[in-house]
Amino acid sequence: MADYGSLPFDEQVAFFRNKLNLPTARWDDITQAAHDRAFVVAGAMQADLIADLRAAVAQGIEQGTTLETFRQDFDQIVAKHGWTGWTGEGSAAGRAWRTNVIYATNLRSSYAAGRYQQLQDIKHRRPYWRYVHNDTVTHPRPQHLAWDGTVLPADDPWWGTHFAPNGWGCRCRIESLAARDLQRDGIDPKTLTRPSAPDDLTGIDKGWGYAPGRTWHPDLDKYPHDIARELVAANMNDGVFDRWQARIAAQVAHELGKPEYANLGKEAAILKLRETLSRREEYPVAAIPSDKAALLGLRTQTLLFSDYDAIKQAYSRKDDPNFSVHAYREVQRILDDPELIVRETGQMTVWFRRAGRLFVAVIAQTGTGKGAYLKSLRYGAEKEKARALRKGEAIYRKEDSQAGDSLQPPI
Repeated sequence: MADYGSLPFDEQVAFFRNKLNLPTARWDDITQAAHDRAFVVAGAMQADLIADLRAAVAQGIEQGTTLETFRQDFDQIVAKHGWTGWTGEGSAAGRAWRTNVIYATNLRSSYAAGRYQQLQDIKHRRPYWRYVHNDTVTHPRPQHLAWDGTVLPADDPWWGTHFAPNGWGCRCRIESLAARDLQRDGIDPKTLTRPSAPDDLTGIDKGWGYAPGRTWHPDLDKYPHDIARELVAANMNDGVFDRWQARIAAQVAHELGKPEYANLGKEAAILKLRETLSRREEYPVAAIPSDKAALLGLRTQTLLFSDYDAIKQAYSRKDDPNFSVHAYREVQRILDDPELIVRETGQMTVWFRRAGRLFVAVIAQTGTGKGAYLKSLRYGAEKEKARALRKGEAIYRKEDSQAGDSLQPPI
């Protein structure tokens, strides 16, 4: 286990499980808050290699297996996949350093992210945070020592860049305080000051100037819609979603080049692709407005896009150079300002226009209404829209809304 003195906990495990596997050539291909949603190992480009490395790290997080166990697993994984050229290869010292970086960084960052969520959940009762330096470190960083004991409101922007850990091997931590704790320690909340500006990253290693877990939210339904919407927008624009889609598209293209796909029809090919490639990954692509959620009979405001559906989309779009990943960033505006929503058997279709072109998004919900998934996003046609109206029930029309009419949500 890591040396921060705590067993794994639910928030930490959930944070790590919800990450997407992404290939990267360099350690800084993914930086800062993007790590909240991506599992990467620099130089690991093969999907199966990344998946096996992640599984080995997950054992440390979920089961408390040791660094030595991870090193044994690492050796087996490297041999299995024939991975060469990785930084540290060729010497015992290099292997020891690299395995420690992979193992310790993921354990400490996942711990910090889970801790961040816990601190957020109790912020109404313990509204202050304190920076705590780990005094067992042999060679402490001067700035981290200087920050030791810093107390600020939990919402102070300083924590957005200085929430521990703040570098490779950093063992600092953050603890929460109630008003009575400040009183006990003789701290006047009116005199709290930052030790540095929030954007002054002196003392923070490159790529570590962020709060692990701040942009990862296991349950967006816990947040007001406006905040959830901003969080999803940030997540959709930091590059992780694009790389995730690119990874899936590349995997689909690679699979389709294999002989066993040559004589398969569309449905059979998609089924085989899903069985081979799906890792049950999900990504939030929009925060559903409350009025639309009510019309759709949903008990969630989070619209998810799964790799199960992304694989089908990649197959369907493989010969369409005009349909890019950027279209998915329109999903939020689709739900904010649709032209028409039709309830059909087992799904809803949302129709909208952008730059004069008709699009349709297909949304499905779980039986309880607690889950909503984007199944498809594609160009639409007027005759297809008319057919949907004949087969289904219009539960929202833009012209009716503008006229002041109100369609009632399902009972």
